[in-house]
Amino acid sequence: MSAAAQVAKPAATDLPDKLLRYEVFAGVDYSGANQVKSSSALIGGNGGLSAKLVKWFGATVDFGDYATSATSHGLVKPNQTTFLAGPEFYIPADNLTGFVHVLMGGAHTGGVTGTPDVSFAIGGGGGFEYAFNKHLALRVSGDGIRSSFQQETGGVTYASPHPHTNARASAGVAWHF
Repeated sequence: MSAAAQVAKPAATDLPDKLLRYEVFAGVDYSGANQVKSSSALIGGNGGLSAKLVKWFGATVDFGDYATSATSHGLVKPNQTTFLAGPEFYIPADNLTGFVHVLMGGAHTGGVTGTPDVSFAIGGGGGFEYAFNKHLALRVSGDGIRSSFQQETGGVTYASPHPHTNARASAGVAWHF
């Protein structure tokens, strides 16, 4: 017993880094708006919260709001809101961490008469985070968000009721804690 008591504790530098389990992110987004006639792109922002269960797997909640038309060739001024959640897989490295995710939830289109105004949405994508320090990182991501809307004006339907996939690109910052 006295020999076991002589074992030294490992030095603090020998211990692994503590896993920072939570992340809050916010950024500027560019999103397609192919589900409505006469519009092709929207600019807005998104934010979310991720929780890492282990170093390589977690879950994320993502909210996006796109209210500014980047390009519009008609009289309509659509806007779009997405609310999505799902699993996220991480590929950790020193300062650069890759991630992929599958997100499910809903999408809302406004500024046009569309049916339904809220649709089931599913998306997949991923991106990278470059860590400046332990807490602050630059986040760049891309997704394909699939939803189904059809625009109606004066009883005339302009878009197919079949789902459309809209590309979404995002750049912003992430805070880990």
